[in-house]
Amino acid sequence: MKTTRFFRDAAKNPVAVVLLLAMVALMVFLIVGDIINMRDADTHYMYCENLCYLVNNISICYFACIVLLMVYLTYINKQYSKWIIRLFYVLGVSSLLYFAIAGQVFDYVFHHVEADYAEKLPSLARTAFTGPAYWIILGYFFIPRILKDARKLQEEQELTV
Repeated sequence: MKTTRFFRDAAKNPVAVVLLLAMVALMVFLIVGDIINMRDADTHYMYCENLCYLVNNISICYFACIVLLMVYLTYINKQYSKWIIRLFYVLGVSSLLYFAIAGQVFDYVFHHVEADYAEKLPSLARTAFTGPAYWIILGYFFIPRILKDARKLQEEQELTV
């Protein structure tokens, strides 16, 4: 029942579906490309550079999915669910967890990059640590609005019941 509703909503807004599918295709292309480039790397630097890009692209995809799911539950589904609040906490915990993982990845990179490429370590650090930065900044401005609208939906549902 809910699946048919989802497809009916998707048919009403084909532009959003096309944009979402384009985003998914782009992320799959980037992640698979990073894995292939890691496999074909000639030096430790090339391997580590693609490892940093891989971690960055996976985090961008992960955080985009969480934010888009929050937007879907609030604005498209238009029914209050505790999942909106839970996803907000998942987003915060995931950000902290990501920075711990990025620290471990950069520690690996630091110990395996050749001395010839030592001047490029700051660039690799920036790549490794800025994965969720865009979503954190975006969330700083828009997540309070989403939570406020979710609270309005909750109050409307309580009044109708």
